[in-house]
Amino acid sequence: MQNAKKYILLLFLLTTVFSCSKEDLEAEIPSYIQINPFTFSTTASQGSSSHNITDAWVYIDNDLAGIFELPARFPVLKDGVHKIDIYPGIKENGIAERRSKYLFYNEYSTTVTLEKSKTTVINPYSSYKSGVTFYWMEDFETASLPFSYSTVSDTVVYKSTSAFEGYYSGIVTMVPGNDFFECMTPAFSDIPRSKTVFLELNFITNQPVLVGLYADSEQIGVFYLNTTSTWKKIYLNFTEPIKTRSYASQYKIFFGMESKVDYPTFMFDNLKIVHL
Repeated sequence: MQNAKKYILLLFLLTTVFSCSKEDLEAEIPSYIQINPFTFSTTASQGSSSHNITDAWVYIDNDLAGIFELPARFPVLKDGVHKIDIYPGIKENGIAERRSKYLFYNEYSTTVTLEKSKTTVINPYSSYKSGVTFYWMEDFETASLPFSYSTVSDTVVYKSTSAFEGYYSGIVTMVPGNDFFECMTPAFSDIPRSKTVFLELNFITNQPVLVGLYADSEQIGVFYLNTTSTWKKIYLNFTEPIKTRSYASQYKIFFGMESKVDYPTFMFDNLKIVHL
């Protein structure tokens, strides 16, 4: 009896397997989506159009399909007409582990027709959202510079014609005998305490530069700009440092460095404090 039961079970399993159609056993053929790097544009009042959009947050018919480093090509088990939304992604504070949508940039939306085994190419573009406030900007193109300095700073910010773009960038150089540099932005008394606040800038430096906040007289070091031999765009999130010190009557952002290498050199451009 026991052998008979085993035989009946085996016969059932074999019948089930062989009753499947050929189509059921074959892997589904995917469609492919290729997303090229974003292009980005600004108006005259929004300053530089430089960006560092590294990632694409991709939604298909409002469902997250994935987060992809650009450029990207990936398969999807879909075909036919679909709505695609692509949100620009950044490395917040320059940290690869802190990838996030950049809330100040518009998403790119389109409708595509996907075909199995074929690649649909998308060239996304973006711009600042209409609700973004450009609280303060400095592009070093005017005659004067807005910075003040620590009493122990050995040097100041100059204008350099080795510019990232335009005619000038800011430059700090430290010759032998110079040990310390620190500059501050103007004081900001009406910056929002409860909104999302970022500092954007382009920079190049041969040694780390500390970036932080003065909340009244309290100094808080928040970020380091790491060494880079080519110009880099970075997005620094000042939301929490400001929010947690909402009692302060004014704030200043500072840049500082101590001489650690021969002839430390720090160049920066296109500073923007934005909030939303």
